Amino acid sequence: MKYRIGNFEVYHLSAGTFALDGGAMFGVVPKVLWSKLIPSDELNRIPMGTNVLVIKAGKDLILVDTGIGNKWSDKLKKIYDINPKNAFEGLDFGPEDITKVILTHMHFDHAGGSTVYNQYMELVPAFPNATYYVQEIEWKWATRPNERTKASYLQENILPIREQLELLDGDTEIVKGIRVVRTGGHTAGHEIVVIESNGEYGAFLGDLVPMSLHVPLPYIMAYDNFPIDTLEKKKELYPEFIKNDYLLFFEHDREPVAGKLELQDGKYRLV
Repeated sequence: MKYRIGNFEVYHLSAGTFALDGGAMFGVVPKVLWSKLIPSDELNRIPMGTNVLVIKAGKDLILVDTGIGNKWSDKLKKIYDINPKNAFEGLDFGPEDITKVILTHMHFDHAGGSTVYNQYMELVPAFPNATYYVQEIEWKWATRPNERTKASYLQENILPIREQLELLDGDTEIVKGIRVVRTGGHTAGHEIVVIESNGEYGAFLGDLVPMSLHVPLPYIMAYDNFPIDTLEKKKELYPEFIKNDYLLFFEHDREPVAGKLELQDGKYRLV
């Protein structure tokens, strides 16, 4: 889907689909509630997407997150029901045209497409002309994972981009009108991307609000390392999103979904 936010052209694109455990995706929300919103399969998995954002900003072509990638074994493809997709198919630009890559964080479903195998079966950055951006604390977590996080931080997605990587320390403007806001919550260094141009606003929410179904405040993943921080950040940001009429982009709906928040009878909902 193509959108316009002020002077920026914004493309919300599918980079493939996969599936994760529905209970883990909805945390403390019981299955009797979340299953009314999205059905699970016989393995309790729910269908999800890996949707990325491309922003045309003057001379820059900025990619936000890189999808799940295609470096998967048959075993893991089966476990996660992985179906990668070329997000650039049918467009007039491709990976070599990307000048900046912003990673909300470095889990495999967000950074998996950051690297590829070249003709010599060597792992190299998938975007050869781009600078990659991520929070410094996220890089530290990703390169030194613990027993709980190592299954999400796959080193083949991470280490090969080091020479093209710029580490950030908190909220940072990447180019005029496009900035990252460190939210924490899901991971210590998780960030969202905020777009502002000519009085219009947008935000790519990463795993702060992974699916449009996660808009309600208590709908927070069990995968979050700091779930209370996620809750507090949602409570902090939602009034700003409504006040300035933000167009919000979600990463994990099966197909790309965008919309705007409103507050009705004390509850947040997506329009």
